[in-house]
Amino acid sequence: MDDTQLEQRPNPPVWFLSAEELVATRAKLATITGRAARKGFTGSIELVAAPATRTQPVPGGFSVTVHGFDVTISGEAPRYAGWRFVASVDAVDGGGTILRYPPGREAAVRNTDVVAGHCDQCHTRRARRRTMMIAHDDTGQLLQVGTSCLKDFLGHHLTPVFLSADDVRAELGRNLSGTPAAWDLTSVLTYAWAAVQALGWTPASAEPGRTPTRDVVRQVLTQQRAADRMLAVLAPHLAEGRRLAPRIIDTLLTGLSGESGYEANLAAVLRGQVVDARHLGLAVSAIPAHQRLLDQRQADTAHQDAVAAVDHVGVVGDKITLTGTVRNLIRVDGYTYHSPDSMLMILDCGTAVLKMTTTASWAYQVKVGDPLRVTGTVKAHTVWNGVKQTVLTRPKKLDQPAATLPQTPPAPDVTGRERVDSPRLDGASADRKAFAPTPTPGLAVPR
Repeated sequence: MDDTQLEQRPNPPVWFLSAEELVATRAKLATITGRAARKGFTGSIELVAAPATRTQPVPGGFSVTVHGFDVTISGEAPRYAGWRFVASVDAVDGGGTILRYPPGREAAVRNTDVVAGHCDQCHTRRARRRTMMIAHDDTGQLLQVGTSCLKDFLGHHLTPVFLSADDVRAELGRNLSGTPAAWDLTSVLTYAWAAVQALGWTPASAEPGRTPTRDVVRQVLTQQRAADRMLAVLAPHLAEGRRLAPRIIDTLLTGLSGESGYEANLAAVLRGQVVDARHLGLAVSAIPAHQRLLDQRQADTAHQDAVAAVDHVGVVGDKITLTGTVRNLIRVDGYTYHSPDSMLMILDCGTAVLKMTTTASWAYQVKVGDPLRVTGTVKAHTVWNGVKQTVLTRPKKLDQPAATLPQTPPAPDVTGRERVDSPRLDGASADRKAFAPTPTPGLAVPR
């Protein structure tokens, strides 16, 4: 046989690895080649990686873009005394052969040209489980030599180590999970939004028994067990999540101002557009962070509107009456052990804000959000957080139901009774009568 019988394969195998897997693969290859060199391996194994993406369909959901590296393994086959090791030939039952090639030398020798168990060195054919295909660097001559005859053929006292591409894959596969470990940011935010809308936000620090939102998103992205059932829950919110994902990114990158800590880390992930598995929880937390930012902006706008619209009411000492909504209600402990608690109340009246403190019983029945109409005396004009407040003293709640007075006892039934005239009063009795208290109509006065 000669070198013309070698048919080069145009497309060597390509592995798609994550960044973490790539680092682990490089380290593993260094270990493999080092171990082989100590046993007489004279070739080399090289890894070539290029950034790449894969789009993976998610049944029942949107496709997920996974970021990683296209990796090919190349190198130089081992050589001894001008002979290059082309392939390892394994004999199988029935007389067939399996040819395995070193990394980077994905060539194919026609199986019809290989005779199981044959050796061109000793010119015998016997039940050999393994032989080697070797080619001369200068002449291209291709020979099949039994492993036990290699020492005689090469004049080398060591049996060379031959690692096939399959051997390398098996070695590396022990350290590779095969699970994508980096995803497109839009894909992550799409499923994170849907998860928060459908299930609410659950941080990784949640108590046992609750699944963190991060793990829900990971389950769907990697199509783990029961992912189809989870997708059925998230499906109604996926379209809205995909529409909002770019807006969430822009809003957070504009609003996050921290130079260190959580905000700086989240901004770094959002700028990168690729989410590594180690940072999945951080990226998923962009959803509640976005909501907090919107809430803060809304509160800031409302505060600015209040600063512009609210003014003091009345003059100190004036008695005023206003209607509004209870915005804040705080119970304040009494000043002494025996003094009663008081209620501090903030009343939003639209163009005015009233602040009052009272121990009146009606104040303990009021709740935040209740409408309230009060009257009181202006004690002071103050400003809190830029908003003008009018402080009332001795506030009273208006429009209360009138107090129910006790009913007048029914008049005694004198029907059928003898009428007895009052006796005449002498002077002393008349004087006592004159100073006796006059009963209030409808109220019984005890004697």
